[in-house]
Amino acid sequence: MESECQRTKWTKTRFEIMKTCQVKLCASLCMCLGIFTWIGNTKLDFLTAYVQQATEHSSEVLWSVANEQRQAPLSLGLRDNKSFNISSTNTKLYNVIEQRVFWSAWLDSYSTAVFDEEHERNWREHARDARVVLLEAGCGRPTNRLATFADGSRACVRYGIDPDQVLGETLSYYLATLLGISNLPPLALSKLDMPGEQWAAVRQNIEALEWSPNAIVSLTKFIPNVTGVFIPLPLRKQQGKSQQLSPETVSNMTIPNLVELMQWTDLIVFDYLTANFDRIVSHIFSLQWDKRVMDRATSNLLRTTNGDLIFIDNEAGLIHGYRVLDLWERYHKILLSSSCLFRRSTARRIAEMKRSGNAAKLLFELYRTKEPLARELGSLSEEQALTLQNRIDVVYKHIKQCTEIT
Repeated sequence: MESECQRTKWTKTRFEIMKTCQVKLCASLCMCLGIFTWIGNTKLDFLTAYVQQATEHSSEVLWSVANEQRQAPLSLGLRDNKSFNISSTNTKLYNVIEQRVFWSAWLDSYSTAVFDEEHERNWREHARDARVVLLEAGCGRPTNRLATFADGSRACVRYGIDPDQVLGETLSYYLATLLGISNLPPLALSKLDMPGEQWAAVRQNIEALEWSPNAIVSLTKFIPNVTGVFIPLPLRKQQGKSQQLSPETVSNMTIPNLVELMQWTDLIVFDYLTANFDRIVSHIFSLQWDKRVMDRATSNLLRTTNGDLIFIDNEAGLIHGYRVLDLWERYHKILLSSSCLFRRSTARRIAEMKRSGNAAKLLFELYRTKEPLARELGSLSEEQALTLQNRIDVVYKHIKQCTEIT
């Protein structure tokens, strides 16, 4: 599937540079080229919201996240292509956004888990044992392959320029699980054990690819019948004017579009935490020389026939993303500050991870429990763990500030 399996030329080039050069040298080269000397003038004030002030308890903000149970829609007439009218009744507005900062339980009732826990568990168990009968080009860089299992199902095999890309992909997946974000395809790790049965049928292909024997690769479920995704109009900068996301701005949006926008707000939080520069942030970065970049499909993001967003190719997250923060952090901050709308469940998870004071420990415990090869592949370093916690604290503070705007 072309749209999922191809990556942009400049992304390939960047990772090739990472393989042969030191990260600091890459950042210095970009600085010398002067490619972001005036990006400050293009800051994207995409989203703003004015919300009621939240109460505080023991110096901790208490976001209104207790009522997370999904409620039955109050008006079936708003399904499908119907839009709500903000000027008709206040009740309909409150159905969509609560406290002017949280997506409502009513709206969330239209959204279901993209990949539920049982489906993911069953897929992982299958992928770890399924016999690979075909490897063909696809799934991004030339080093990756599209695998077909003996039963006809398929998966993307990500070998990675180095093991850290496989680690970044894997840890990003489990961080999304911690956050309750279900938009990432199911993932499992596999070892290229040549004598083993799983890879025996494609041994010659693996040797021709010069993949290292016994290397650990990631397998992610291949999703067919998907399309590219464009940044929603409320998040774009149109003709020099910023469109601000607010209850009034989204008042004429259809329910399917609102549900998709809700997923975008999860993506903004997720990409900030992982410092993934290979999706929305790359669009912001490119604005300085390409004013029409927002009119093109977003990298590493797909839409299913059901309207669900799929966050693919997360190998730039956490490990590589943290290494190049000096280059990209400016644009990550722009992206995070653009949103003052959140799922209650996501806000609650952020608050819990902040209170724990050790999000990396929670992440490793989940990763180790679910993935037999976790110890062999490794996890975050102490420095990376601290960076993750700091970024969780930043998101927590940002949500608190959004609730305090009057």
